Amino acid sequence: MKNTLVLLVLFLILGCGGGNQQTGFENDEPVSSAPIAKSKIITSDTLFIDALGANMSEMKFNKKVIRVPANKNITIALTNRSSDATMPHNIVIIKKGFANDVGQAGLSHKENAYVKPNDQNVIAHSPLAQIGETVYFSFKTPRIGNYEFICSYPSRNNRCLRYSLHLVIRCYKL
Repeated sequence: MKNTLVLLVLFLILGCGGGNQQTGFENDEPVSSAPIAKSKIITSDTLFIDALGANMSEMKFNKKVIRVPANKNITIALTNRSSDATMPHNIVIIKKGFANDVGQAGLSHKENAYVKPNDQNVIAHSPLAQIGETVYFSFKTPRIGNYEFICSYPSRNNRCLRYSLHLVIRCYKL
């Protein structure tokens, strides 16, 4: 009888969960209205990038170069830490040399985060992150090469912010 009671108590304690499961969100609530990842976010495969700046002329990302392996599924978490409430931001991964083309083509596509749908020069893009918001997007990195990442949200002179994305293959010792 004692063994049965001990087993029942252990079953109830272990079966209730009680543990703190990591979901990728604070307090188990999404931090934005952007699409929510369907699976658990693996932080080792997630790049965390901040958009900073008090106004359009000061806008910048906290990273200027991203190095990632080619042909790998990764997630980018973009947090808009700018202090100007009128400045949403996104990240658009593009073929090198096409920043102005992608930026100009996206001007009339506000509903798609200022990215022209099916643009052949766009590899992947995030939704717009409003001030204080974090958005996540996942994609498979392209083949080895040099690419750029930009914010396509239009500035006063309809220019976009440009940075570089450098893809390399990482070799591991067996």
